[in-house]
Amino acid sequence: MIIRNILLTMLSIALISSCNQKKNITTAKDYNPFLNPVFLQEKLITATNEVLFWKNRLAADTTSYINKLELASQYLHLFKLNGDVSYLHKGDSLLKAASAKVGNKIPEILYSISQSSIGQHQFTDAALFVEAAKKAEGDPYAIALLKFDVSMELGNYAEALSNLKKIKDPSSFDYLIRKAKWEDYKGNLDGAIKLMETAFEKIKNKKTSLYCWALSNLADMYTHADKLPEAYKAYLNVLKKDSANLYCLKGIARIAWLNDNNTKEAKRIINFILSQTAMPDLKIELAEILAMEGNEKEGNEQIHSFVKTVTQPLYGAMYNKYLIDLFNNDLKNPSKAILLSQLELKNRTTPEVYNWLAWSYYNNGQLNEAYKIASTYVLNKTFEPDALVNTAFIYAAVGKKQEAKKLFTESLESSFELGPSVMKKVKEAMVDL
Repeated sequence: MIIRNILLTMLSIALISSCNQKKNITTAKDYNPFLNPVFLQEKLITATNEVLFWKNRLAADTTSYINKLELASQYLHLFKLNGDVSYLHKGDSLLKAASAKVGNKIPEILYSISQSSIGQHQFTDAALFVEAAKKAEGDPYAIALLKFDVSMELGNYAEALSNLKKIKDPSSFDYLIRKAKWEDYKGNLDGAIKLMETAFEKIKNKKTSLYCWALSNLADMYTHADKLPEAYKAYLNVLKKDSANLYCLKGIARIAWLNDNNTKEAKRIINFILSQTAMPDLKIELAEILAMEGNEKEGNEQIHSFVKTVTQPLYGAMYNKYLIDLFNNDLKNPSKAILLSQLELKNRTTPEVYNWLAWSYYNNGQLNEAYKIASTYVLNKTFEPDALVNTAFIYAAVGKKQEAKKLFTESLESSFELGPSVMKKVKEAMVDL
């Protein structure tokens, strides 16, 4: 009987192991054609020429708000292409100057300023510009859309839902993508994906930029749901439309790294992207891969390079999430993470930010504070995987083991999103519960 039980146990382990073996998804020949600097260079040349054209127009007529708007648009386009944050600020400044020129009475300019503010993580400012657009008698439909966007960023979820209900056509693209965001916030990822798929179907034969935006967002949702083959296919389809789409190359690199365990290819893709863009968060991706390979020295160099870059004044609060995570973990400075989390709470009171603060207190040994915040503002308020894991560790530390085990178990469904180092800690923690 004992031998039979042992054999059954071994068979179960073998079956579980075979089920957990991941099939490789990425193939170099699929994405190699897009690892070519020519695609982005062509776009940069066009955008740079447009900047020069409108700069000359503005120099010839400095009173023209139209010239300011056109130049602002080109600067913001350059920022999207190569991640140079100075272009973001130049574009934003010109938008505000153009709006001031007309007494802040043109709603469409105020819409653009609000969206620019969101991009800079200036969420309270974004809300103020939406209100200014409303005062300028902006279109109620556009106001409702922007109010939803800003309210979600600020954590004003009741107001967000109220504005979502103001969108009369539930089959419209604008409604569907926001309803998808709402369902994702509520923890209904499958429902969010279905809504986003419907939204994509509506615009897939329209503007290329809209096609790429919708499908790349859908690809991200697929990764969150561990539907990696679908995500990979979606990223490739975007690249076929926009060969300079570095964001989708980053998505492919993550699949190569986290699913295929192909760190060599992941590094090759990320290093290519870094040669094309100034977006600093890629250094964190590279640091994690290097650490996985055991190259901690070079990984730490990437982390310090990232911190040095994003703490420059031009970046403002854009990368606070990453900094808080680094101060809590790699840089072992949780007191600094607490201060940054408290600062971020003044900017937006979302469950995610409260999660950062609770986790910072936990890492600083202040368990009572961590538990109080996590139980009041995080638990059942957000379904983000990192919040589940952090709350689980906090609950385990204060002796609430059953609750912790439940949260850890839920987090196992997000292994791709959390990454191997976090999942290793989760599995080790579950053994001790």
